Amino acid sequence: MNPLSSDDLAVWHACKTLGMVVTRRVVTDITAGTGLSGADYGVIYRLEAHGGSMGQQALADSMHLTKGAMSHQLTRMTERRLVQREKGPTGTNVELTEHGRAMLHQARPVHAKAVREHLLDRLSPQDRHALLRIAALLTGRQTEQASTPHTGEAATTSLIRAPAQ
Repeated sequence: MNPLSSDDLAVWHACKTLGMVVTRRVVTDITAGTGLSGADYGVIYRLEAHGGSMGQQALADSMHLTKGAMSHQLTRMTERRLVQREKGPTGTNVELTEHGRAMLHQARPVHAKAVREHLLDRLSPQDRHALLRIAALLTGRQTEQASTPHTGEAATTSLIRAPAQ
């Protein structure tokens, strides 16, 4: 098999770096503003989005974490009273505590500001469309055409529904 060309390698490195750099900047802002790690925010965001409770394995799967990594994450979060775990007949359920909800409420505007600053404000509408189209192509997921509420112009909305972090 032929080695990758310098152009091929440039695309590969751009793809790897894009997600890492933007995510690191957003997580840095969340941690500075709230003390939550990126994983903390991801867990409490997902729990709240699912009515405050999820099975531990479903939560691990949604975050692409191993069972062990999720267990360690939840132990740290339980010690800080962000979540609690309840063993049930079908597995362990993770519940968002009131303190966890309060921290999520505090973190949401920090997250939104950081995502805008480090990603959205740097992209034109055409860049956003291209990024969503490329993400859909590479993940094998579809996009759908929808009208934007403010302009009425066609915009691509991704069906990729990974919760924000």
